[in-house]
Amino acid sequence: MKRIIKKYFMNEKFIIRFISLLTVGVISFTLVWFLSYYFLPDGFLKGKAVSSRIVGTEASNTLFAEWGKIAGYNLGAVCLLVLVNLILWFDLFPLGYVTVFGNLTLYSIYMGTNSFMISMPERMAPSLAIFARSGPYEMIGFLLVAAATYNQSRFALAKNSYRITSVPRLSWEQWMGLGFGIAIILLAAWREAIMIMAS
Repeated sequence: MKRIIKKYFMNEKFIIRFISLLTVGVISFTLVWFLSYYFLPDGFLKGKAVSSRIVGTEASNTLFAEWGKIAGYNLGAVCLLVLVNLILWFDLFPLGYVTVFGNLTLYSIYMGTNSFMISMPERMAPSLAIFARSGPYEMIGFLLVAAATYNQSRFALAKNSYRITSVPRLSWEQWMGLGFGIAIILLAAWREAIMIMAS
């Protein structure tokens, strides 16, 4: 397992790290979406997430205000992801990987149980129709950010924890991945704002 993690998820090539994260993300998302759709009740997590307390439960008055609210929340999540990535988990991978997969799992449950504060007309069964929504693109953006900042850990959380003193600078490839990830997240927020204002 450790060899697989090092080879694919901690690979020096950005594209290999990203595709590895994306592959696991798609598989886990689809599986949890399927299970939550068929085995969990409608609205299972509605009103239980921290996000509902931060961004509220009602749409803003204007499209730009709604986009700003969603984008602000998601950029805050990006900052949290980068901060968590500063911790290396048992010399295997940055803790941000756990964060981004946790976020992806939550989204799949929200999708399968229609637990959004501004709900869809009905639950969406697992299908390619998901690509008409903004969520998958947000998740891709977060995966890009996680892959781009994989080697920035400052502290190793292990049996004998230690501080990491030699941290490399981000390569141009990592900066591109980080910028592209943030751009996708902002565009996905715009798409989500349009969908909310139209509902």
